[in-house]
Amino acid sequence: MTTEWSPAWRQPSGAVGERLRPGRDVHVWRIALGRVLAPSEVCGLLGRLSDDELRRAARITVDEERTRFLASHVALRDVLAGYVPGDLRFTRDGDRPALAGDTGLEFSLSRSGGLALVAVATDVRVGVDVEEIRPVDHTGLASRTLVPSEAADVREPETFFRYWTCKEAYLKAEGVGLAGLPGPAFTLTGGDVLFPSPGGPEWTVTELNAGPGHAAALAVPARPLTVRAFDWLPGRVPAGAHGKGET
Repeated sequence: MTTEWSPAWRQPSGAVGERLRPGRDVHVWRIALGRVLAPSEVCGLLGRLSDDELRRAARITVDEERTRFLASHVALRDVLAGYVPGDLRFTRDGDRPALAGDTGLEFSLSRSGGLALVAVATDVRVGVDVEEIRPVDHTGLASRTLVPSEAADVREPETFFRYWTCKEAYLKAEGVGLAGLPGPAFTLTGGDVLFPSPGGPEWTVTELNAGPGHAAALAVPARPLTVRAFDWLPGRVPAGAHGKGET
């Protein structure tokens, strides 16, 4: 993959959705969840979310985490409404959330701590993952989720999360979920890594610089693509542009 990475996350000029060339471009949006909505504003926005999302939110017992979950899903709709005019309807494509109808739009959402990422493409499957780097049992987690050669490389939480985000981005793009762990073996390069897929397409996984204290990665088909990164700002899309359905 040829990646033309913007030197800084930036807000695109004009419409929220700059031209997205089918099969050629991927846009990645970085969302500071604290900018989406204050806890006092959550109730007024719940009508945008699906019954499934509201049930999942209700199961989150920590108030701050529940608010961040809701904020990430509100922001997802705001991002996608910039690419698909009219009402948004969500469904499932196996293990992957998808838009209903013949939109051709593919997307992936990940959230950790106060940050979320949304990857968007047309006619290109995508997977994105972000993790807040935090103290964990990195040795134990690596032994349970990575192949032995990767686990041997993990000496601190940051390296574990770098491996983990690459793995999960790949699994999201493949649509197999965490049941697909440990996935193909690879070595961290700080850039592009080719993931062979037995019996299927090859994938390129690229580590993203999502900001201090985070590890992040994007998975796309192994072919020439241009990746552009943007910071998201709230309130650019009217509430009526958001629909319901599962995500």
